[in-house]
Amino acid sequence: MKMIHYLDFIENCMSKPKITRTYNPIHFEDLDPHRFEDLIRELIYDFKDWQNIEATGRSGSDSGFDIRAYEKAEIITTSEDENNIEENQIHPMEGNLWMIQGKREKEIGPKKIKSILSDVDSKNPPYGYILAASANFSKESYDIFRKELREKGVMEFYLWGKAELEDMLHLPKNDRILFTFFGISLVSKRKSKTTEIRSAVSIKNKLFRTVGEGHQFHQSVLVRDLKDVNYPYKSEYKDFNNKPRWKEYIAFSHHPRGLWCHNHEYFAYVDTEKKEWDFTKEVDMVCLQRKRDENESKKSSEKRELVADFWDFLPRNNKGNFIIDCLIKYSDIALVDDKGDVYYNFPHIYVDFLGNMGPFAGCRNILKINGKELDLTDEYKRVNIFPKTFKKDKFSKIYTDKKIILNDESKKKFKEYQFDTLYEISDKYSFLKPKDVILIGDQETDENYVQITHIYKSKVKDHLKNSTEPWKTKNNIRLQLGKECEENEEIAIYELKRVYKWQLERK
Repeated sequence: MKMIHYLDFIENCMSKPKITRTYNPIHFEDLDPHRFEDLIRELIYDFKDWQNIEATGRSGSDSGFDIRAYEKAEIITTSEDENNIEENQIHPMEGNLWMIQGKREKEIGPKKIKSILSDVDSKNPPYGYILAASANFSKESYDIFRKELREKGVMEFYLWGKAELEDMLHLPKNDRILFTFFGISLVSKRKSKTTEIRSAVSIKNKLFRTVGEGHQFHQSVLVRDLKDVNYPYKSEYKDFNNKPRWKEYIAFSHHPRGLWCHNHEYFAYVDTEKKEWDFTKEVDMVCLQRKRDENESKKSSEKRELVADFWDFLPRNNKGNFIIDCLIKYSDIALVDDKGDVYYNFPHIYVDFLGNMGPFAGCRNILKINGKELDLTDEYKRVNIFPKTFKKDKFSKIYTDKKIILNDESKKKFKEYQFDTLYEISDKYSFLKPKDVILIGDQETDENYVQITHIYKSKVKDHLKNSTEPWKTKNNIRLQLGKECEENEEIAIYELKRVYKWQLERK
């Protein structure tokens, strides 16, 4: 099974990526030439402090220019009074002249730039010049534009291409213009996004209060489909088992984007060296809060015992669990009912179920072995370890005339339920085989039976290398054998589990 990420779940996560901050190109070609001129005129209103702006292109006799504009005149010195004191006067209506040209064309190259600028009179040039076009300009076009206008004596000049015009229209101050000409309002989109974020934050805070905070909690939640109208009657849906409209999950942790839930946990086989694995769906070990009826509980218990009988006899270093955790995004949650009801007396979460993923934005697949969690990546190959059907297992030989004799230190550990591996350097227990049962110690009690689950030999250094707690394993070897073993010394290792007399009698 392939791991689905969201958030890192999730950046490649679990659902298709959604573009949230990229806008489609603005279609300037949808405007006729005169409307394009109107757009440019609107964009220049706050570009300078204008005395007036004239839409000369609208008259049809623009002498090559679409818009003519005058900046407000600066204060200038014009005369002296009788006391030789200078007086400042404002020259009416005679500020800097600007010529603005609009071209609604897809392509404008350097030659076309030269042709357009030929309308600028070098003997009587304007103070400023703007060429605005719906085209993208090359570096050469910018260079030609600057060179030509400098030679003609123009003091200020600007070349606005498609990219510059889009940048201007995306500014909040120009949102009115964007809406007027193209029917788009980014401000309203931003307001909508703010509302969406506010809702997600509110849901997140309520979940913090309802199910717990951080990463360490265990809370049942009933996730319900917004579209469902038949709750709690499952029989209304013929496909409910394959496509449930409500289901209990175990919420256990928060992600910055949502709530993590345990979906499934199965018995698994894992070989980290060979990158091999397998699991069985026969038993789901996620512990749900909803009470099952007596018959359902009995069947579930019997199934689990059958699978455990097989799993228990795997090598301890290969006994793992396959876990599927799924994320519900805060932004996808419409409502949180923190009280629940008489059928499911715990929080209900309402989400719009979509496609095969149902309420989830994505999932992650995890292999857990010896207390460690590993991401199930593509490098792991699934092999056939678990059978398709599980049968009741039988004990092999039950020894009544032979016993495992422990020293006092090991006996103490056995009584404290800290003894699950027998170490030996002689052939004292070589008669034992997997699934054999034998007594520990001198007294026959219900608690002193053990069953051998796996036997193998290993050098001490290799065994310690594969141990999750090497120092503890090394100490157990020393206590059982009564000496420090050399690193290259070979020892026999008997993995075992406790069994009780009533189990022997039943089987």
